[in-house]
Amino acid sequence: MGHRPGLGYRDAGPGIVNGGGMERTRDVEQLDALDRQIVAALIRNGRAPWRLIAEVLGQQERTVARRGNKLLDSGVVRTNSFVNPSSVSSRSAFLLRVTAAPRELRSVCAWLAQREESSWVSALSGANEAVAELFLSPDELGNFLYRRLAEVKGVQSFTMTPLLEYFRTPTGWTPDVLDRAQYAALHPGEDERLTGIRSGHAAEPLDEINASLAELLHRNGRATVDDLASELSISKATVSRRLEAMMTSGVLFIRAVVDPAALGFPVEAILSLTRANTAADQLGQHLADLPVTRWAAASGEQMLAQVALSTLNDLRVLLDDLRLRKDIHSVRPSIYAEIFKRSTVIYRNGEPEKPPLAADPPSVLSA
Repeated sequence: MGHRPGLGYRDAGPGIVNGGGMERTRDVEQLDALDRQIVAALIRNGRAPWRLIAEVLGQQERTVARRGNKLLDSGVVRTNSFVNPSSVSSRSAFLLRVTAAPRELRSVCAWLAQREESSWVSALSGANEAVAELFLSPDELGNFLYRRLAEVKGVQSFTMTPLLEYFRTPTGWTPDVLDRAQYAALHPGEDERLTGIRSGHAAEPLDEINASLAELLHRNGRATVDDLASELSISKATVSRRLEAMMTSGVLFIRAVVDPAALGFPVEAILSLTRANTAADQLGQHLADLPVTRWAAASGEQMLAQVALSTLNDLRVLLDDLRLRKDIHSVRPSIYAEIFKRSTVIYRNGEPEKPPLAADPPSVLSA
């Protein structure tokens, strides 16, 4: 992919931005160049064999396997499954913003993170506000907002907007660590699966076997076909066929969960953009193609994007570039102060929870 001149995408030490706009360090293990490349490869294809990753990186398979397993064992990166609720139920995606009393904001975020309807939750630094992606059906909205959420201590107000179209999810993030050819060699990307979601189809619940596969992969996204077949007492051919069908259709995503700071991108923000009377597709694709974009979606005239960058100056340059576009009327950044849930993994005091035990698998909708 290469470094884009003028955008300052470069390695940087760990840091986080507080409400005053100053950078402070946080305890995030910094990876060397090869470890960063291995993590980037897992982001692209969480189930890629070590042999393929080694070939793409030009390294010995033994070295890559040793390094990769150490990264997984340490928890620096983990892989899990995400079942798109919109594909298997009547639930749809929404972006929730909650304003809370400052001293109660963290507890409100923790409450949201515990909800199986949420996939990610963060606290923002620019205001006493939480932001979260939720999956709810229309008949669940009133109960969730005005009975459950409204009764949480500290909640002052909230807004909920539908996410009508996705242009990027964390599965398709291409951090500026590998180049385009390397990412393409690891996996074609997620665009075809997102197209499948956009085209729409009747939502059908997962059958028992597919639900079990998703649960096993939520605990370990790199579980082998042999292990999955043995666990479920079905053939390897059946496992392979079902996994391929779910992943190709956009029902099942395998995600690498990692703190971007470990890759040298400690500044995380959500951008709220207002389109200037233009269709969402062109702007959405532009956002999706940026190496800093981890997630992008449309909600009416609003476009939303999660980005991860090395420094505040990189964020400034990105905003300047976006404001020069004729299809953008305005853009407003909100920097993340603390992560409470990332790709369905709950964070406590900045640390991700351990994967669930085999005796206590997650529900499909929370995967």
